[in-house]
Amino acid sequence: MTMIYHHGNQRIADRCARVGAHTMDRDSTMSLERRAYIAAVVAALLWGGNFVVLQFALKHFDPYLLAALRFAFVALLVPFVGWPGVPWPALLCYAACSGIGQYLLSTMAIQLGLSPGLAALLMQFQVFISLALGWLMLGESIRATTVVGCVLGLAGLAGVLVMGGSKAPLLACAVCLISAAGWAVASVTMKRYPEGMLRLQCATGLICLPVVSVVREVMLPAAPSAIQTLVQAPLHAWLPVAYLVLASFVVAQVLWGQAIGAIGIAATAPFALLIPVFGVTLAWLFAGENLSLRLLMSVAAVLLGLGVHVVPLALRSASGLRERAT
Repeated sequence: MTMIYHHGNQRIADRCARVGAHTMDRDSTMSLERRAYIAAVVAALLWGGNFVVLQFALKHFDPYLLAALRFAFVALLVPFVGWPGVPWPALLCYAACSGIGQYLLSTMAIQLGLSPGLAALLMQFQVFISLALGWLMLGESIRATTVVGCVLGLAGLAGVLVMGGSKAPLLACAVCLISAAGWAVASVTMKRYPEGMLRLQCATGLICLPVVSVVREVMLPAAPSAIQTLVQAPLHAWLPVAYLVLASFVVAQVLWGQAIGAIGIAATAPFALLIPVFGVTLAWLFAGENLSLRLLMSVAAVLLGLGVHVVPLALRSASGLRERAT
């Protein structure tokens, strides 16, 4: 009788342990996904502000020197954070696509006459490139709601391009779209070779710094020297640089990498559709950009597209966790 009693108690204890483990696993997974969503949204906010800050920074620094400053400051951290443990081909690919493509080319597009808000919008074509590359190269599945949401987002972007009052020089648009493609390839590289994003960004700065310095000498031979420009720059000119280095190049990229590592490219990429929403709003608040009714309708379409993507994803995740708990 005593043995039966103890055996029954053991079975109850084992079941409680299993339920407790399932509950902890469910809570841990939900917490991880929640942090990934928050990280993606915060990164989008920081990148949205990036385009407005660039407009102020370009009044004092040319785009090549501005990119060099970005890379120089983070390159100084390499001895402290260490070197990323990824193959050289992958590291060079990431540095070229992220450092030169995503950051230098987007800055050049604004200097070529693209308004900050429109630059923020055009960069979001990386969402569709990222989804295609994630499916082709990483085998990530793409849900129907994600496709519908991205189409709605694309319609919103197209609405701003066609109906908006922002300037859209053809060359500047082409440069910005190439920049968007570089961002997409960098995201795929990031997913294929998981690595600490801070180390990856610092190594990217060290690799890209000499490249940008040489390009500046070739493209702007008559420009003042870098040292002369830096000495003559007023103190307030360094505030945008600080934002571009810390908030945009380091913090936002680290948060974006964490989100991709946690929930994948297909789930993370559509959050970039928030960047133009933040970018247009901040450009209206701080850069005096026109915020018409048609522009607001296009932004609403982008938000609707993001909602179509995120809501089913969150519901399916919660449903799966409940099933595993039972």
